[in-house]
Amino acid sequence: MLSKIRLWAGAMLVILVPHVTKLCAENPQADPCVTPQMMELIHAHRSVLERMNAPVNQGKRPELGDAQMTALLTEGWRLAGEWAAVWLDCHPEPSAKDLENLFLDFTPPPPHPEVYDPKQPELFAMEGSATRIATDVYVVSAVYENYTATATATFFVVARGGDGHFRPKWSVKPLAERHYHAKDEIGLWAFLGSCAYYCGPLVVDKVVVLPPSEKGQPRFAIDAVQATNGNTLMKQLGLWQWNGAEAENLIIRSYQLYIDENRGIQLVGNLLTVPTKEATRSFSSFGCCAEPRGIWALRVTPVKVQDLGHRFLQPQIEWADRLLAASRAKSPAAERLAAPSVLAILRRTEVDALIVDQCRVLSQGRKGAFEISFGEGTKLWFAYRLRNGQPYFTDIRVE
Repeated sequence: MLSKIRLWAGAMLVILVPHVTKLCAENPQADPCVTPQMMELIHAHRSVLERMNAPVNQGKRPELGDAQMTALLTEGWRLAGEWAAVWLDCHPEPSAKDLENLFLDFTPPPPHPEVYDPKQPELFAMEGSATRIATDVYVVSAVYENYTATATATFFVVARGGDGHFRPKWSVKPLAERHYHAKDEIGLWAFLGSCAYYCGPLVVDKVVVLPPSEKGQPRFAIDAVQATNGNTLMKQLGLWQWNGAEAENLIIRSYQLYIDENRGIQLVGNLLTVPTKEATRSFSSFGCCAEPRGIWALRVTPVKVQDLGHRFLQPQIEWADRLLAASRAKSPAAERLAAPSVLAILRRTEVDALIVDQCRVLSQGRKGAFEISFGEGTKLWFAYRLRNGQPYFTDIRVE
């Protein structure tokens, strides 16, 4: 079956369109909807891939940041949008699985090997999927990736037009180009291969369908990943609203996440929750450490999107960070956070450049205790009592 053909490396460039027709004719289970227009798009994209993977510099293949790649990527994504439109014309009732496999007949996907083999050529290929956000409106994501997982991506909206046919209606790339010089979050989507003012191209990780606006306009969230610091991912969440002509941004922010975090972004009712790795002021975190874990919450109502902010899953880490930051800054706030004896110990102790490893809660309630281990072998033990719901530190030990 054509949709199960997964070619890669050298074989990736030998997609034969007549072979598609033959498979469809011989296998009644194959996709019967392969039109001449779709054949032309397959041919055109094969040409893009051939040029994208052709050696240009002493036998080396182009990299994403090379000048000639900009036009090739732009053309490839244009063809992907055209393909998505004609494919949706041929599939009036696509299932979620169909939408996930949107491009399998268009182009072979990149390999995802369990074990890296340096002998394999680093050839670029494309894959992607579509998500239905309303009747006859789909958000499509597409990514070019090679064997070493070097990747660059985009997302766009395909919707049915007044003539009854689907058309690519809007892409994030032109909008991102207009934002690029402002160096803002939307401008990050202008990246193709170079790092520019941040950590490189964004790749769509998940599309979440959100409750519509009070006018019935469909809304969606794009959760994307940008780069890593060890095992810590730099991610971006953007919430968008489709007005029939373009996607309007409602909110867009970057955040961090531990790579092996098993919690996922979730929408329950009108509450969107995003797992995070939180930032601290007085100490930092190894890229390979999960802490400090947190949650970012947003309320999505028909009228507006409300950012409810971030919270730590273990508030004790935030309490300790607040105390250490105030003590280091010699802020008057420190006296409201801890007893004089605690502040005296902190003044005599070198607690700069600590890297948090884990937090262990020993007891909690109106009075409690916890300890935080740091990567340098240091351990801080805290005792506190609650005053008006906030911790007041009564004792501290440094080990």
